Amino acid sequence: MTENFIREFEKLGNESVMGIYGSAHTGLDEMDYKTQSIPCMGNQLQEHYGDNIYSENLSWIAKDIEPSRVDYISLQGKEYAASYFGKQDLNGFKDYAYREFWRLEDAYEDIKDLPLVDNYLPYDNYLMPIEVGQVFVVNSTKTDGSVQRDYYLSSGQVVEGVNSTQQFTAE
Repeated sequence: MTENFIREFEKLGNESVMGIYGSAHTGLDEMDYKTQSIPCMGNQLQEHYGDNIYSENLSWIAKDIEPSRVDYISLQGKEYAASYFGKQDLNGFKDYAYREFWRLEDAYEDIKDLPLVDNYLPYDNYLMPIEVGQVFVVNSTKTDGSVQRDYYLSSGQVVEGVNSTQQFTAE
């Protein structure tokens, strides 16, 4: 990607351009998202162009949304207001069609001591902003129509340098 950008940009002469890329590519001091061993695209472009490049992560704008409705979900024998934030297409994932996201309001204190599972969902997987002290329900609908319900807790967990929620078990 970096080589393609440089090649095409050089053809423009003295023109200014704006590129729109996913946040995994835009950090001027960041390494690649998966291995953390290769400078990401933004980092490589800054090395090539110096102070002539500017990068800004705008992904938060897409997540600055209000819930579209409030449902009620029972967990551990208690009913919680559940803010619904929508559906995310998962057709690119084997056996999954989509997943839906709810935030259980005022559930953290009741839930925080439940058994945790060694499974994490990074904040950037969510459709909305995540804060420490929140509880989430994620329903993943499979291509066969079955639904897998998972519960996640936001307690400030960082996994491989990424803020993440952690799955917990509920009865």
